[in-house]
Amino acid sequence: MIAIIKVLVTPVISDENEVTDSVSSRPEQASVSDKEVKDISLQVTRILMAVLFQLLAIPLLERDYEAETPPAKPPTILVKPSSEQRPGPTYSSPGPQVSPTRTTDRPVVIARSRDDGQPTTPSGAYGGTPSIVTREGTTVPRQTLQRHTANLPQPETIQSRLAPPPIMKQCIKLIDEHQNWTDTALEYLTDSTEFVVVGVIGLQGTGKSTIISQLAGNTPTDHHRKYVFPTQARDVREICEHQTTGVDMFISSERLIFIDSQPVISPSVLDKMIRADRKIPPEYSTAENCIEMQSLHQVAFLMTVCHVILVVQDWFTDMNLLRFLQTAEMLKPASHSSSSSHDGASGPEENSDYFPHLVFVQNKATRDMFTIETFDWMQTTIAKVFDSSKLKIKGDVTLATGKLLPSLSRKTLSSDVNLYLLPTMDKESTDPDSSDMTMNVLPEFKGHPPYTTLINGLRKQVYYMPRDPLTHTNLTEKNWFNYAARTWDAVKKSPLMAEYNRLLH
Repeated sequence: MIAIIKVLVTPVISDENEVTDSVSSRPEQASVSDKEVKDISLQVTRILMAVLFQLLAIPLLERDYEAETPPAKPPTILVKPSSEQRPGPTYSSPGPQVSPTRTTDRPVVIARSRDDGQPTTPSGAYGGTPSIVTREGTTVPRQTLQRHTANLPQPETIQSRLAPPPIMKQCIKLIDEHQNWTDTALEYLTDSTEFVVVGVIGLQGTGKSTIISQLAGNTPTDHHRKYVFPTQARDVREICEHQTTGVDMFISSERLIFIDSQPVISPSVLDKMIRADRKIPPEYSTAENCIEMQSLHQVAFLMTVCHVILVVQDWFTDMNLLRFLQTAEMLKPASHSSSSSHDGASGPEENSDYFPHLVFVQNKATRDMFTIETFDWMQTTIAKVFDSSKLKIKGDVTLATGKLLPSLSRKTLSSDVNLYLLPTMDKESTDPDSSDMTMNVLPEFKGHPPYTTLINGLRKQVYYMPRDPLTHTNLTEKNWFNYAARTWDAVKKSPLMAEYNRLLH
């Protein structure tokens, strides 16, 4: 820098000296004064100083610019993965080859593993998995977080849940003739909570199986062999034997569970036990006590697991049957329900236990039973017998709706007991066209609607009955089945039943 200044200043000084010498050597030119010379020298000095300042400022500006400007990044060249590159001609260049580099963090890919048996997409369908290359040229393995699918349902499990349950065509055993529980009905049950359990009890030969079969879907015109619950055949009636043994169950398409039981305190069951020389359990002293306790077990069981119980009679009335129902109510196991109220309730403690709806069905009713006086007397008798009972016997099913018989209505009767009348089911009552009309004779006055009309009315009223929960929790069909199995075991091992059996000795 000093050398450059010397080069620039030296010619200027020499020129100044030459001017001075020339001025001094030419006196005749007195017009050029010393003041002008000094001005010229001062201007030259200023010019030199400006040039010097510019020369000194250029390096400083270059250093400031370099400090403010960030370092340039290396160029990023995006190339396709090796699996996606198409084969083609290779061109070589004389210059140095630049390897593709990519500055990126390690990616985290969340993927869902496919279940076995499901179709998978081949890797080549989308060009394969992209390779990740670092600055150094090494390949980084891709980190994959796999979703845990061990607890997810398999497709077969989902299809099995969505598939409809198998259709039941005939009843199956719930409790066999040896009073043992069976699990054959479990495959017909679902996880639905919309179901109603309807049971039936009664004496021998009263028509229990016939009525509950018609409620389950059969019609009076069907042959008795097509009924879902087997009924007494002619040869069975001739030898005065019972048809149903143990407890049978049938599930309709409307998810109504019908339960049929063997006749209570039946002489036919006692005779069969004696003739078969069956060994009596040691806890019972006689065969009569054994049959009575078995009947109590079944009725107490139905009072615990059923929403509705039909009490079928073929004549009015057997007081032994009514007392038997009261005994079963007293000995039934406690099952607390969230909603158990009825008309005669007096406090919350009395309503903590569950009690079903009881419907008295008078089968083979005569003409005079359909009159206002007789029907009202029958209702009053039942109401007085069950005056202190907690069973729900009022306000649900009745013949006195005013639609089937205009003379029978709630206004003309003094009680609203669940009483329903069914006439004798004969060919004329089930098929009106079969009557002899060749002589233009008017049909006989029966005093009641046809049997088909009455059984259809009973079916509708039973279907629309209120359904109280059996327990505090809302049970599904499968839960109800397990609950019924535990109830049956609790009934047989009940200390109240054992104490009552001891009193019968």
